[in-house]
Amino acid sequence: MLDKQVMVILLLTAALASPLALAKPKTDVVRMYNGDKITGEVVSLLGGILQFKTDAMGTLNIEWPEIASIQSGYHYEVRLSDGERMFGSFAESGRPGQIELVDIYGKHTLEWLQVVELRPIEDSFLERLDIYLATTFSYTKASSVGQVSLNTEISYEDESSRNTFNGRSDIVNSNDERNQSSRFDINRTNWGNNRAGLYRSLFANYEDNDELGLTRRIGVGAGLGRYFVDTHRSRLTGTTGLQVITERFRGESTNEDVELFLSTTYSTWKFNTPELNVDINFSLYPSLTDAGRVRGDGNLRIRWELIEDLYWDVTAWVTADNEAENDNNVDYAITTGVGWTY
Repeated sequence: MLDKQVMVILLLTAALASPLALAKPKTDVVRMYNGDKITGEVVSLLGGILQFKTDAMGTLNIEWPEIASIQSGYHYEVRLSDGERMFGSFAESGRPGQIELVDIYGKHTLEWLQVVELRPIEDSFLERLDIYLATTFSYTKASSVGQVSLNTEISYEDESSRNTFNGRSDIVNSNDERNQSSRFDINRTNWGNNRAGLYRSLFANYEDNDELGLTRRIGVGAGLGRYFVDTHRSRLTGTTGLQVITERFRGESTNEDVELFLSTTYSTWKFNTPELNVDINFSLYPSLTDAGRVRGDGNLRIRWELIEDLYWDVTAWVTADNEAENDNNVDYAITTGVGWTY
């Protein structure tokens, strides 16, 4: 049977995916440089691809540089290449390749390639929600070894914040023993109107690892970070702060510690079919109360689209603790399986 942590992930994912979102009327108009005119609904612009939903052709992925103009009666959140966020509606543009954004301060002329992200303000909660779930199961009769791996990422982003939940659980069963490793992270980042400035980060995490002899570790912390790269193709962030942990190793008493938190994340993507997403994260935790102790962990995830919303997933992680109570100081895993996104 799957452990409680795995069931929590499944129940949370199912609960978030169950409600139905209401779509706005498809009255937006996209004009292409080749003269084509398409009527539908602007879903979003991200990664240089405009998602445009139509009644007759389904959802189209249109390369942003191929679009001459957009007409829409709705209000939008627009993010520029320098990190600035603007809010307004689209007026008829003066020439192809420009957006005339109208807000309470007047009309702003934006060059097409200045715009790296676009989303309707009228978006519902579910339309701002991204859910990704990947799983792997294997069993070898000769060795009687079975393995279950479950990875999930749930994120929600609005005009001034991004909230994420990441979870993984790896369980290996054999005739001789059973090993488990789990990690769950909750993170909230807040920024001002310009995301290129500093953002505030609040985070909490839970971890257990039989290989390292770790029964449980709970951490809570806060820090400051920055988007060093934030374009339609890639994103690089760095965060530093402090966290307080309480942990217990097998056969030991509970221990409390204060750690420095240093983390960096790099993401790159290609939204042309087939989609490709690569995410790399590395974090370091030098202890401030236990001299000489340093922990670290890293994660790599590659998602390659097989068919719409279904992915081939490769996930790798490593965790290390130079003062782990077990004989092993490092544990890692590489899994491959099928992923699904909502």
